[in-house]
Amino acid sequence: MTLPYEDIRVLDFTQLEQGPAATQVLADFGADVIKVERIDAGEIGRGQQPQVSGMSYFFLADNRNKRSLSLDVRTAEGRAIVDRIVESTDIVASNFRPGVMERLGLGYDRLRQINPRVIWAAASGYGLSGPYESRVGQDLLAQAMGGLVAMTGDEDGPPTVTGTWIADYLGAMLFAQGMMLALAAREKTGRGQVVDSNLLNGMIASHLQENAAVLNSEHRFPRPEHGTGHSGSGPLYAIYECKDGKHYALMGALVSNGLERVSSALEIEPSLADDPHWREASRDTETRRQLRATLEQAFLKFSRDEVEARFAAHDLPPGAVYELDEVFEDPQVIHNEMVVEAEHPAYGSVKLTGFPVKLTDTPATLRISPPTVGEHNAEVLGEFGYSDDEIRALLESGVVGSENLKHAGDTGEVAAD
Repeated sequence: MTLPYEDIRVLDFTQLEQGPAATQVLADFGADVIKVERIDAGEIGRGQQPQVSGMSYFFLADNRNKRSLSLDVRTAEGRAIVDRIVESTDIVASNFRPGVMERLGLGYDRLRQINPRVIWAAASGYGLSGPYESRVGQDLLAQAMGGLVAMTGDEDGPPTVTGTWIADYLGAMLFAQGMMLALAAREKTGRGQVVDSNLLNGMIASHLQENAAVLNSEHRFPRPEHGTGHSGSGPLYAIYECKDGKHYALMGALVSNGLERVSSALEIEPSLADDPHWREASRDTETRRQLRATLEQAFLKFSRDEVEARFAAHDLPPGAVYELDEVFEDPQVIHNEMVVEAEHPAYGSVKLTGFPVKLTDTPATLRISPPTVGEHNAEVLGEFGYSDDEIRALLESGVVGSENLKHAGDTGEVAAD
């Protein structure tokens, strides 16, 4: 099977999530991603909790379909290996703080002398230049500075962080997009270039609709009333507790005859649609609160499964609020193949998130399990002309290494993630 990026090579210096999740996208669709890691300890993401047998589940999630080359790039011999690989590499990716790659002798100005077509892709917290260039970049900080935290939570509560590292993941997807765009541009120009992607920009772009209103009018987006979906959306676009303590999302605001259908589904009598008072709920705060209280009592009459069945009978959009383990039991999730299973050489069978984007002709495939540190040293070095004796000498001199999980807590340069 031909894959979209099977003729693309990525030399991957990324760590944690923002970088590795991005290069994994290219790897899933065929790119040869050579993950350059520290000797023995590997990248710092291997030490994250929770773990299985000393291996981080988070690392496993972000590093399938990659080969690991464990290399000391601070040595002249290590940089010589990198230089040889760069000669035939399409993308050099990293998410260290700005300046780290240059200090390692791996900056764009130097590498493009070796390969003018190389794309030098850098993910960071705030960008490669500017007043925050030297700051530590991290998910929570980007959520806060990008405006997302202030918009999230209840009107009477504090600003709230999302339930996952959303800045890292969205930053990773934008980083992947940047690398793909640079590859497309190179087809036209024949030249490589710098890809500059950062967490802060991703968080700002995540609410581009609200931004347009704020930048061009007096409109603001305060945190919504308790349980409501988004600022200003009202009680028909909200989360409610059911009789069994589980929760359900109501999207009655976006369907025709919403008040009538919700009233029928939840046995609200007389029907909310019969009283014009409720039609003012979107504009009047007190009316919104009264409607919210009425709907809260109605949901508490039924379990979540009962609400699901009643909503289906009245052609209302389903909205069960799943706990994370429930997500993977949903029939649509199963149909979408959002779980894939890999046989790991060290940890046995490992379940990972499936491929979110489906291509009918050239779909993503799981070809390589997340690697152990230096698992592919001999294989990669051999492909670039190193003999068995030379590889043995590099190993003995400490230029390359292999996995030693006892050193997994060791630290090195701090990634932007």
